[in-house]
Amino acid sequence: MATHDTAGSSPVSRKMRRLGIAVAIFVGLYSAGWFYVASKIETFLGGIVNQNGPGALNVECDKLATSGFPFYIGFSCDRTVVGDKNSGNLLSAGALTAAARIYNPGSAVVELAGPVDLTMEDGGSLQANWQQLRASFRANFSGLSTLSSEGKVLSMTLRSPLLPDALTLAAADGQMHLRNHSGDLDAAVSAASLSVTDSTKTALLPVISTSVELTMDGKGHMLEGADFGAKAMTGTLTSFKLEGPGGLYGEMSGPFTVNDEGYISGTFTTRLEKLALWETTLRGVFPDAGDTISAVTTLLQGLAKGKDDVTVKLRVDDGAISLSFLPLGHIPPL
Repeated sequence: MATHDTAGSSPVSRKMRRLGIAVAIFVGLYSAGWFYVASKIETFLGGIVNQNGPGALNVECDKLATSGFPFYIGFSCDRTVVGDKNSGNLLSAGALTAAARIYNPGSAVVELAGPVDLTMEDGGSLQANWQQLRASFRANFSGLSTLSSEGKVLSMTLRSPLLPDALTLAAADGQMHLRNHSGDLDAAVSAASLSVTDSTKTALLPVISTSVELTMDGKGHMLEGADFGAKAMTGTLTSFKLEGPGGLYGEMSGPFTVNDEGYISGTFTTRLEKLALWETTLRGVFPDAGDTISAVTTLLQGLAKGKDDVTVKLRVDDGAISLSFLPLGHIPPL
């Protein structure tokens, strides 16, 4: 006759039951913790936005809500408005979302929907839109350590009393990366297929792609929320590159200084390829400077010794640009 163990379940069954209970407790505690933290974040953000407090900024966030359960934690707004009481500038944008992994809250991703409309007290305005705009950052107890943003199909129109006409800039891709590197600020900015047009859609420049990499000594604290501070500083232009149609190419690098008035000085190693194409292009952009462009081209061709590319030292003294004995123009103060 067969016998059955009616005294209780097997050891394996008891272990599985205990494991199931432990998992259920963990899930319950995790869920309770997530919603507790989310409620605290929503309360904290609610105390910042939609308030007309004594600070310099007024921030509005329509339909503020937390999201991301279970692996992320973040918040979103259907519409964002930021007003600066001191300057009178007002910025409005579309939906804003931000999220961080629950196990790594110091790193977050932010997405902002266009369009953005900035109105300035001096009568100027800026309108921008994009197909996609995403930013990410890493933070520690002191503030941000890195900040990156990338946009696809970007456009921006600027109107200002200081400009004779509206300017529209458009790019297929744009990126910006900032890093606090041992107290210095490393910056990298790039734009692909960049065009500049006026209000009549007339092209002011040929379509170009450009990138800039530089280091500003002692300015890493800006990512921690500090002011830029005095204009005077030192730094290094690691690389400035420009590419245009027909093989047009130029690059520049070198150390620089900025004085208390914001004027730049430095000596920059500059390489240009396709010298004849540079002359044609610059004549189209600056038709009133034909004589200066011809003189500079003649000098460069002499230095190139029959080649179609040349490397020279471009000097800037308190904003005044010169190549050897030829003045080329002036950079306004920062």
